[in-house]
Amino acid sequence: MAVTTVRVFLSWCHRDAKAKATLLAELLPALGLFTDLRVQWWEDSHLTCGEQFAPAIFDRMDEADFGLLLVSTDYLVSSFIRKHELPRFAGPGADRGALPVRLTPLPPFGSEVDFGGLAELQMFSLEGRAFTETTGPRRKRFGIDLAASIRRRALNLNGYRTL
Repeated sequence: MAVTTVRVFLSWCHRDAKAKATLLAELLPALGLFTDLRVQWWEDSHLTCGEQFAPAIFDRMDEADFGLLLVSTDYLVSSFIRKHELPRFAGPGADRGALPVRLTPLPPFGSEVDFGGLAELQMFSLEGRAFTETTGPRRKRFGIDLAASIRRRALNLNGYRTL
């Protein structure tokens, strides 16, 4: 069986560090179970001593196949994310695939709220709930279902399915 490797850039707001860590604790083991997909992961916590922050982030975005966007209200108001990361993954100038995830509850989509191009994209949630709105076994289900959704997108399995 052929194994597809994809590079995923994690785009997240540092004010969401606890929720991000909890989500990754559920997601990463589920991604590791696939035999046909290998995910290479990068986030800014992988920066090494002496690396320049912005150039390293820009280089990793250039290399990424997808951005896993952990969307929250804090994410949407982060000036660095709005100026540098979000335009690469959402909106008319996007040049990388986007995997947006509803990390925390968000206001309803509408013209009165600027979602930076995300309103046009299918955002992952579990039964309409953000990750932080889940608890117990639902959190594990969120991670497993998100991994399956990432796999389908990365392997281009978004089309028709056999009943």
